Amino acid sequence: MSSYFPIPPTIWIEELSLNIFGSTTFLNVPNNRLKRKIFENSHKNIIYLGLYCLKNNYWSLINVYTCRPYEFLEISRKNLNINNESMIVLVPKKKNEFPQETNNLPKPDALRIDNSPVAERSSLNFTINNNTTSYQGEYPFEMASLKKSTFLTFDILRSSLNKKVINYIIFMNILRDSSFQDDVIIEIFKPSDMKNNKKIIAKKNSYTVHKLSEIDNFNEPNVYKSNQCSFIPIMFSIDLDSKQLSVEHTHPPSELFFGSNKFKAVKILKKQWI
Repeated sequence: MSSYFPIPPTIWIEELSLNIFGSTTFLNVPNNRLKRKIFENSHKNIIYLGLYCLKNNYWSLINVYTCRPYEFLEISRKNLNINNESMIVLVPKKKNEFPQETNNLPKPDALRIDNSPVAERSSLNFTINNNTTSYQGEYPFEMASLKKSTFLTFDILRSSLNKKVINYIIFMNILRDSSFQDDVIIEIFKPSDMKNNKKIIAKKNSYTVHKLSEIDNFNEPNVYKSNQCSFIPIMFSIDLDSKQLSVEHTHPPSELFFGSNKFKAVKILKKQWI
């Protein structure tokens, strides 16, 4: 499985009159190799990272970065003149071959060196002043190639109900086809009351940021669903006093179960709620 590495969005914090800047850190060391190969000093591959931005109806190449073995590379939105929620994505390649403009985002090369099941990842960061929070993430090529899919998640990972803590939910979507830029309706409901639902909008091939306090009163966790499109949901929180940050992302329903029959359980869950 190969993966894209998106650059997180810039988030304007109105209460502080400050921006949270997104960045991505890539390390050119295979992070999915088996234990017996961890200490082998045999990795000599240079990786090229093509930075693409969705502009109008095309993926446009902004820059190509060369990352040598065991080298860190960080790309921050702070240094790019790009709209806050526009999709920017790094495409890893073993050869410096990137089209300048394309309708379909180039396929990323697989960086695996063995059959380890761990996904290829980079560090997705959110920074304000000298405070940074991050998580190890990626956007799978297979997910970016879907024409239609479903989405189901929960906001249980939100931070405390302290009034000084602001919570955001970020819907991240990447689709290779640049023409997919339409709005998607996300339905929100309580597990105890599926009929009393709300609706918000998320956009394909973009980051869509929603402040949770404008969606709900937090008396119990919410379920978010769509039968049109998949998203990776990111829960982001900031303490207005300390400016401490927290970020988490939820997993697809298949990660809630274990065993060879787990997809039967997922099917029952989706039938009930999607």
